[in-house]
Amino acid sequence: MPGPIVHLIVEQRLQQRLRRTANQLGQPEDLADLLAADPCSPYSGFGSMGPDFLFFSTREYGQAIGDLTNFVFKAYDALEPFIDFYEATVQPIVDAVDSVTTFIDQTFFEGVFTDLQALANAISTTAITAVGSVVTQNVDLFYPFYPKVQRGVPENEWYWFDFLHYRRTGEFCSRMWDIANRENDDDLRRYVLGYASHIGTDVVGHPFVNSIVGGPYRMHWKRHKLVENFIDAHARSRFPDSKDMKSCLNLGGKDTYVADAINGSYYYRRCAFPDDKLPEKLGKMFNEATQDVFGNMVDAAGNDNHPPFFSFNDLDDTYRLWLMWFERATSFGTMHPPTPVPPPGSGVATLVNDYLSGLPAFPGSSAPPSGGFNLLAIFAAILNFVKWLLEAVVYTLGWLVSHMVDIVTLPITEALKLLKWLIYQVHKGIYQIYDNLRWTLVLGGYFFPEPQDLLKVQYSLPLLNTAFVNMTPGSGPIDYCVYPHKQVDHAMIDLDTRKSTEHHLPYPNTPMELPFAEPISHQLFNVNPEVFIDGAFVFDPVIEELYDCIAPYDKQVSDFANTPDDCNEERTGDPQFTHEVDQKTWFTPQLGSAINFSARLIMQRLPKLPNFNLDGDRGFGWHTWRAVNPSRIEIDNPMPVINDYNLP
Repeated sequence: MPGPIVHLIVEQRLQQRLRRTANQLGQPEDLADLLAADPCSPYSGFGSMGPDFLFFSTREYGQAIGDLTNFVFKAYDALEPFIDFYEATVQPIVDAVDSVTTFIDQTFFEGVFTDLQALANAISTTAITAVGSVVTQNVDLFYPFYPKVQRGVPENEWYWFDFLHYRRTGEFCSRMWDIANRENDDDLRRYVLGYASHIGTDVVGHPFVNSIVGGPYRMHWKRHKLVENFIDAHARSRFPDSKDMKSCLNLGGKDTYVADAINGSYYYRRCAFPDDKLPEKLGKMFNEATQDVFGNMVDAAGNDNHPPFFSFNDLDDTYRLWLMWFERATSFGTMHPPTPVPPPGSGVATLVNDYLSGLPAFPGSSAPPSGGFNLLAIFAAILNFVKWLLEAVVYTLGWLVSHMVDIVTLPITEALKLLKWLIYQVHKGIYQIYDNLRWTLVLGGYFFPEPQDLLKVQYSLPLLNTAFVNMTPGSGPIDYCVYPHKQVDHAMIDLDTRKSTEHHLPYPNTPMELPFAEPISHQLFNVNPEVFIDGAFVFDPVIEELYDCIAPYDKQVSDFANTPDDCNEERTGDPQFTHEVDQKTWFTPQLGSAINFSARLIMQRLPKLPNFNLDGDRGFGWHTWRAVNPSRIEIDNPMPVINDYNLP
């Protein structure tokens, strides 16, 4: 993370940026040439995912990832019939109506509308059941992914997904580079270049994400996912595919490519290996580097201080499940929206009034009795609206069947206008059922937003720009000097999968986790995501002091004798401490954009990459760190903290 779309956007542009950076530094362009020799390589594409695909590890997450992916796949399955509804059902009926010139076949249309009523009822009921089972019943399928670093669990019990964001991050990538060179394998080299771009994008991008979230992934993992989904959707609309990129997608005649949407991007093809299997040589390199870099990590008693290593089959299973999800997310398709049809004329007013008088009553408000705002009530209101839509659609089709005898006796022109208008009502109702259920899944963090969702500014703006985070009702105030916020109450009930489904939507109104850490450069505060991805910044080499920092804070802060309270001042700063360097540079663009920083990092430091904390936790450009007393991290806030850069 950031999300897969942003990482692929950076990877798409890496070759050209490496070439430009090499020219600026007076270095050979061999790395740019390596990518240019196979611009469609799935190795560089999948490499840009970094360690994020490990979120789908069935060996580590077990039932939790099974429950989450099963729900998401079932939701896709339930909505899939809507995708073809227009082409397979509505359009043929409209064509049949258009073909009528002098005579309406009553029996034919009664049969058509009876079948359509059964189909509409079946697909809508299935979808309502699939979605409503989670989003309105306080079931949070993300809760079991509660990061173990935040639970204070020993590091040998952590998930590798978290471990590779928190421990020896650069060293691991550089070791893979050594192995790829030893094997003299350009495929593996391309994978490592993609992976290194993931590091660069995380180091710049996660502080941006966290500033909108209100804190790091370890405390706000579901809100983190929601914000990244919206940033991915926004970025997809702002960074069009080049001609070369489109050729890499191998688009065919049956593909419904959409230029500005994730759904229809077919980006999964940039990461798909032959037969959708992880190449053995890639898994071998990944596992060898893991064992070389982390195998000597032991605790005071000499026990392993890292999670159990993966087998090749573990990695392959994880890759396949991740790719299955990414394929559905980027190629699912969307339902054809209805084209408005003008209402029929006054000649059919009696029939229209009869139809309207029988429509089911519109559902009432779902607001809580106290009159307060309850985000869960939004989900309930959407579901109630969807159920009403289904009743209205079923009623409309039933009314059509029972009144066909009246329609066929009308003058042919008026009869056809009435039929088209009623078919439009059905199409509109089915589309609204689909779109409201899909939108509920978007708010839940399960689906990526569509372009039309970005136009719902009361929801999208607070998830894209810190200037608007408190637009969401229930949000706390945004204050650059109050960061990071502690995690919110998840409304814990009795089971790990039964949690609040709404806590991730507002900006957290919780106390600050001490000590204060600056989330991001002031130049990246109150801007949209395209700025951190590829903003044009003048590079200030002073920021490179971050590479050699030995601790996050000076000793007074680390010993809890003092806390940073100088948020609004620009410091001269001691280059030994990350916080001091951040404050000295926070009115500059610091490391710059994700694309530029990734290119510079690769060109200058690939053989020995810094061990940055890839979650941007707790502030900008932090190295990997751990609490002095990890088991008390939530209690101690997590103060005091120490830099992990030179620890075993």
